[in-house]
Amino acid sequence: MQAIDYAKNASASFALPEICLRIREMLDDHQSDVDDIGNLISLDPSLASKLLKLANSPLFRFRSQVDNIGKAVSILGGEALYNLVMAETAKDAFDSLSSENMDLKRFWRQSLYTGLLAKHMAKLARIRGSERFFLLGLLHNLAELVVTKQSPELAAKCIPTDHQILPFELQKDILGFTYPQCSSTILQLWQLPTQISMTIMHIADQDYAMGNKEVAIMHVASIVGYLLATQFPGKPEEVVNSAIFASVDLDVEILVDAITFSNQEINQMMSIFSPN
Repeated sequence: MQAIDYAKNASASFALPEICLRIREMLDDHQSDVDDIGNLISLDPSLASKLLKLANSPLFRFRSQVDNIGKAVSILGGEALYNLVMAETAKDAFDSLSSENMDLKRFWRQSLYTGLLAKHMAKLARIRGSERFFLLGLLHNLAELVVTKQSPELAAKCIPTDHQILPFELQKDILGFTYPQCSSTILQLWQLPTQISMTIMHIADQDYAMGNKEVAIMHVASIVGYLLATQFPGKPEEVVNSAIFASVDLDVEILVDAITFSNQEINQMMSIFSPN
């Protein structure tokens, strides 16, 4: 099977909720404003309460509590709120696409670690809209669920037996594509913004990461997120090609700081996203 075949099956198995599509339409419609988005979200009390929980999580660390959607809209803005809606939606997608052959705890830790690392590095690098990097990290490995459900034998071969080889290499050799490439195709079928799907498409490409700051951050975060989730015994920052950071004028110390932050917050984020 090709990446597009897995992506089409995933798209058929799980469709984005209507509210995700409506918020996206509002953001792309210059006649709508953030208040319209807030009013739409407020119509769904369950979603609103979950978003407030995320808004008060380590993702943002606001000085005062965000206690209502109106305040969340005012502080975060429409795009950030959309990213939180998509992050919450990801939980439902993961539940829908998962199978008994999957180590879900490792999957969640890897996805959340990658999101936390990427978001923190983007913030330190002063990239505008850094909250979307958490969503990129959360969704970049979505295809692992899809492939594991549809082709468990192949997916099992894509799991490294040690840390000498990274998952991307096995995925390319065994499947002919990487999980981020397939994840990107799924997100395109779900009509997510190109800025999200295209960044994920190139995560595993070290050459593409050279000189592209957003892809460089995601490339590094995905590797280190995997190492942290699988209890790598060494220093993850020493595994990463430092030339990638140099090519986008970033310092490896940004990664070290992000690792410290992520290790401090991973358990709380696990309790929010994967309470079981």
